[in-house]
Amino acid sequence: MGCFEIVQCTCNHQENPLGLDRTPRFGWKMRSDTRGDAQTAYRITVSTDARRAQAGQGDVWDSGQTAGDGNVSVAYAGPPLQPRTRYYWCVTAWNRAGEAAVSRPAFFETGKLNEAWRARWITAPFLKMDKTDTGAPYLRRTFPLRGEVRSARLYICGLGYHEAFIEGKKVSENLLEPAFTKYDALSYYRVYDVTEYLPAAGPATLGVALGNGWYNCFTEDAWNIRQASWRAVPKLLCELYITYADGTQDCICSDTGWKTSPGPITFNSIRNGEWYDARLELPGWSESTYGADGWQDAELVRGAGGVLRAAEMQPIRVMQELAPVNAYRTQEGRWIFDLGQNFAGKVRLTAYGPAGSEIVLRYCEDLTGDGQHVEQKHISGFVRTGEFQTDKYIKKSDGPEEWTPQFVYHGFRYVEAEGLPEELPGPCIMGLVMHTSFERTGHFECSDDTLMTIQRLCHWSSISNCQGVPTDCPHREKNAWTGDAGTVHDQLLLNYDAFLFLEKWLDDLCQSQRPNGSIPCVCPSTGWGYNWGNGPDWSMVLTTLPWALYEQTGDAAILARYYPFICRHFDFMSSMAVDGIVNYGIGDWCAPFDGPAISVNMSTFKAPVALTDTACYYRSARMLSKMSRVLGLDDPYLARSEEIRAALLRNFVDADTGEVAGACQTSDGCVAFHHLLKPQEEARLMERLAERIAQNGWHIDYGILGSKYVLNMLGEYGRTDVIYKMLTREDYPGYLYWVAHGCTTLAECWNLGGSHNHYMFSDVSAVFYRYFAGIRPDGDIPAYRSFLLAPALDLAIDTLSCSVESPHGTIFAGWKKDGDTVTFTAGVPFGTTARLRLPAGVQAPENGAVLGGGRHEFCWKIAQSAG
Repeated sequence: MGCFEIVQCTCNHQENPLGLDRTPRFGWKMRSDTRGDAQTAYRITVSTDARRAQAGQGDVWDSGQTAGDGNVSVAYAGPPLQPRTRYYWCVTAWNRAGEAAVSRPAFFETGKLNEAWRARWITAPFLKMDKTDTGAPYLRRTFPLRGEVRSARLYICGLGYHEAFIEGKKVSENLLEPAFTKYDALSYYRVYDVTEYLPAAGPATLGVALGNGWYNCFTEDAWNIRQASWRAVPKLLCELYITYADGTQDCICSDTGWKTSPGPITFNSIRNGEWYDARLELPGWSESTYGADGWQDAELVRGAGGVLRAAEMQPIRVMQELAPVNAYRTQEGRWIFDLGQNFAGKVRLTAYGPAGSEIVLRYCEDLTGDGQHVEQKHISGFVRTGEFQTDKYIKKSDGPEEWTPQFVYHGFRYVEAEGLPEELPGPCIMGLVMHTSFERTGHFECSDDTLMTIQRLCHWSSISNCQGVPTDCPHREKNAWTGDAGTVHDQLLLNYDAFLFLEKWLDDLCQSQRPNGSIPCVCPSTGWGYNWGNGPDWSMVLTTLPWALYEQTGDAAILARYYPFICRHFDFMSSMAVDGIVNYGIGDWCAPFDGPAISVNMSTFKAPVALTDTACYYRSARMLSKMSRVLGLDDPYLARSEEIRAALLRNFVDADTGEVAGACQTSDGCVAFHHLLKPQEEARLMERLAERIAQNGWHIDYGILGSKYVLNMLGEYGRTDVIYKMLTREDYPGYLYWVAHGCTTLAECWNLGGSHNHYMFSDVSAVFYRYFAGIRPDGDIPAYRSFLLAPALDLAIDTLSCSVESPHGTIFAGWKKDGDTVTFTAGVPFGTTARLRLPAGVQAPENGAVLGGGRHEFCWKIAQSAG
């Protein structure tokens, strides 16, 4: 009898989550020594006691032994759960041999559910919308403890941002909470286990600092954020539930019993920066020994106006520290610190100088030509008021002082510091890399330095732009553009545990949808972007992202949740169509052009907007057809798709020559990617595309839409040799052109205009996984239950190692070449199968074989490598 065990249990894609307001959905992974083994049945038990759950006593819910291989997103189907309650659960799984494996007890805690909040929204009375009061207020409440504390939970929503402290200690490492939303539609609260922060006896104090964030963004910008319908002064809603050893409970609520005061943060703006005057510090302000003389009573205030929901997405945190690789003093007496890497985050400053001196920190990704200043002009133009990416600190003493901003983040590589002494007695600046704290679950490594450089650029741009929403850039805009997210969500799901992050933003999209079905091109939106930039080729993400999440998990409930929104959006596109053609988007943004980024000359884009718009309109109909079948619904969309297809072909594809309007890489790739032609015609089109690329000297000639169309279709047709030649060009336009000019992240424009930290060209990373390593879905089979292993062994890459984390376990593909021999290794998770597809130059009888779960190793003869 071999080893068969359950190795990981999750609930709503989290291990032991605190605060669930949605239906629990259980998942587990298994491992077996028996190759090709699979689950044949499962049983889930849910209890309020861990031992009963493991003993199979599901006093809350018992699924009973259920036949099948389902182990992903199995929905709780018991009686209604109670709010603020911990539940334990276990799963028993049976394999083909009839062996049973029982998991260790896991737990989840419910959030508020439908329970009314006892707390009231409060604010500081000195915060008024009709005055320029841009600091961060402190709020505190001291309360008695009646005995030994068994557990304590804090349920908190502080808008725009909040940080909570108990007895002087911050209760979590989370930053910039809660995540940006359309606050008058939806806001998130967090649940924290704060048991360890309460003292053993005596009174305790809960303190909260509030930042402005996106909720009270007073800066004038191009997107009218300061005129947002939700904008108001910062406010707090919280409940601290304390459970004692005797089972009794207290609830400390936000109300008028709280005290408030201004603090040392005199200014904070997500678009400008943060100013801190250390002379105004209130030492011990969140401790019980502090005397709050002069503090004002909190006042009640109207709430945000939307739904309050427990946050499930991973929070933003500091994930890495970067020390300067260079520091020097300029001719004007300022210091320049080079962190060596473009990233999103903030710094930890060690301030030197006399008491009262002000240190000004300016951030940017580039320096002026003489290296004497940071260069902000190329990214600051859309922020119309205030100082761009500038923090200020005033010292309280003559000694060294350490400070880190609380309610802001910047995009930068360089820091220009004004006000520091001529000589620095010690370290001064440490870069703090911030992003949504998902794990890096996918890995791609190979012996080719060029590919690894591009993968590194994709990684740094990706994490820089995952800040509670998928932003375009971490400095100039910080907007979540639909076109960018639609292009990159596949690589995010391959590289990171990004499901919850993307699901949250998908909810943002739905909250922003208007009754007529339209969605804005940036989301969350204040109302900007409904009349520009939201054509089907960008807003298509409302259709593709739910399918991508379904493809990742196999959970049809995802499709059911978003299906009505997708249908309404399709109806809106239909209302905009004229004879089956739609034409109101912005198309293949940032295809090679001349000029600065903020003056993009759309007339130079070769692919017609009406082509990419209508192709996406067609694809939406096709995907809705597939969704309808998965959900068992009537399908009017297949017939509609054929009507759209016919209109597109009439208008954009020459019936005699097969030439596509625009005669460019993006146009050819678009028609192929959306499978608008018959198979033989599509194959000929792909031959012409490869010829077109060769005639262009293997240069890239596409924008963000083409980046997905061209590379993925070349991969589908086994032309990784063409992809490789395009990626390894060192001149303009191309990835290595950026690298040659000092980029450590992906740029916005091929000519280096605009931002140098955009992730919209990062789908190339997904191409590495899917077409170089060859790990990709097999047709429409979701959740990697069955997948392809189609490694590009004919490329001139000596070694390659790649892994993808599936719902069933880790998928692995890798090779090592030795002369004309290649050793290929594959890892297939328990309960899944992989179909092996090899290039023509590999002599392998296993080509086409179906591999069961387990580790597989092969040694083959291989022809001369291409590329």
